[in-house]
Amino acid sequence: MSQDAVTGPNAQVRDVYDRLGSLLDRGDEVFIEEGPGLLQAAIAEPGFFDGVEPAPADSDHYTREKVAGAPGGHVIRFMEWPPGYSLVPHEHHGRPCFEVLVDGLLHVVDMTAEQVDEEHYTLSILDCDVTEPGEAAVVDPRENDIHAVYSPVRSCSLHVYPDDRSFAYGYELDEDASDETDLYRRERFELHDG
Repeated sequence: MSQDAVTGPNAQVRDVYDRLGSLLDRGDEVFIEEGPGLLQAAIAEPGFFDGVEPAPADSDHYTREKVAGAPGGHVIRFMEWPPGYSLVPHEHHGRPCFEVLVDGLLHVVDMTAEQVDEEHYTLSILDCDVTEPGEAAVVDPRENDIHAVYSPVRSCSLHVYPDDRSFAYGYELDEDASDETDLYRRERFELHDG
């Protein structure tokens, strides 16, 4: 990918973006095995955050500020999460992604869905990771395609996606469906930008 096609605030960010693209060229597995470590090392270097900051989040929405990306390519986004915010269980089109926490604390809950009828699913928790600053959380669709995010305190994280999309599929609780079992509907939802 040519450097001219990449947007980014500084040369360090553009270099990391290009290196992540080279990993993606080798496949999703390489991307999620080597990408988090690459980003963790990069953000520890002086100057990486020059011109990089998240859009401030209000009390009821997270923000997603594009840090680097090219049309039709992968993207690095800086996200800010308000305290006490929960993002519904969701999936990213069967593709992997990862985040590195910059500040705060995030809980990433991995889940699996089982379809119970034409429009309903049940969700089961597979695992929950508490991510602290400098740590990475990986979403690998071979293992944990569905995940929810909870931020107990105001938090900032860098997320890397293999393709830049404005929507995902979430699982919304259908409060009218059952009194005994939580049933969810899988619905498309728009992701908030900046």
